Amino acid sequence: MRLLILSQYYPPEIGAAAVRLSRLARLLAADGHSVTVLTGMPNYPSGKIQPPYRGKLIYQELVDGVDVRRVWLYATPSKRARARILNQISFMGAAALRGMSLPRPDAILVESHPLFVTLAGGWLRRLKRAPVVLNVSDLWPESAVATGALRAGSPIVKIAQRVERWAYADAAHIVGMTQGVIDGILRVHPRPEQVSLITNAVDLDRFQPADAAGRARARRALGLPHDRPIAVHIGNMSLTYDFEMILSAAGHLPEVLFVFVGDGSQAAYVVREIETRQLDNVQMLGVLPHEEMPLVWSAADICLIALADHALAAGTRPAKLYEAFATGTPIIAAIRGEGAAVIEQAQAGIVVAVGDRAGYAAAVRALATAPERRERMSAAGRAFAEKMFSPLVVKQAYQMLFERVART
Repeated sequence: MRLLILSQYYPPEIGAAAVRLSRLARLLAADGHSVTVLTGMPNYPSGKIQPPYRGKLIYQELVDGVDVRRVWLYATPSKRARARILNQISFMGAAALRGMSLPRPDAILVESHPLFVTLAGGWLRRLKRAPVVLNVSDLWPESAVATGALRAGSPIVKIAQRVERWAYADAAHIVGMTQGVIDGILRVHPRPEQVSLITNAVDLDRFQPADAAGRARARRALGLPHDRPIAVHIGNMSLTYDFEMILSAAGHLPEVLFVFVGDGSQAAYVVREIETRQLDNVQMLGVLPHEEMPLVWSAADICLIALADHALAAGTRPAKLYEAFATGTPIIAAIRGEGAAVIEQAQAGIVVAVGDRAGYAAAVRALATAPERRERMSAAGRAFAEKMFSPLVVKQAYQMLFERVART
């Protein structure tokens, strides 16, 4: 098949969407499909376009057998909602124009979030007469309203709600990545025959449990101590998470090293709080390339997840869960609903109530002082990942879906 993937984010950018879509594109290309990715100049999360992409309107490269076509977009380090929306709209327009000259695909996979990319996908659907499969990884604007990033009833939210409903109706099929996302879609688009659940996957070859020697090498490479329990928060530092809970635990557990890897709107807050509270057991590693993530996981004893108490928390499966399972890193999560259920099913961590700071700190202490318990959870998590999160199963699900929408 000839397939087109439309996504604002793609490697060398980091983040869940870039990792997930590049893996899918690479596997589809390896199966003999002609895969083209239409994406933006890399700038996430720094907001700065780097060489060799800087100053270019378009850029083409072959990556892992995938034809990657990049377009200019407005990039800025600003975390303000207005700047981010301008960034998204600029990509929408540039992608719509660049896509006009691409060969007609058999199917188009459109990644939403950002939501406005769906407008470019709808334009290309009509121009190329190719069906759209809409991949929904985040309910937007619902998630932005739930976390307080946008105000309910504001003009941008009203516009986004109309775009969201139009995008659902315009797609030949919709893929939700969690049951919570599926439920949110069906609340405004009650056509279950057009909606499928395809969960995330993880590269089981790259992400594996580390032995003692591998753990020591990883800690040396990252400049981390070899003789302390290490708990890590990896990924986007956004309003989705409750960093007060993690920092509170750090304040009560000086014997544990808390490490943050990533960036986001709450990173500056975390840095200020570390200084204010004088937490010498908290370290910020900043943004690291995804190629270095296996190294980070190898150095870690515990994966930290603490969701903020918002309306969509019950339907959330943080992307870091998959790599934690694959690397056998025990999880401590303040989470409920779907995310809590999968951790408990895997027997790969401890779940505490959202907002329970005392319970969270107690859970970190319990695992930090119990290496044999961590080993049991590690083995259980890895076994669960091998059974449930194979990339080949996910690739096959998308391939069958593309074939079906192309036929009909």
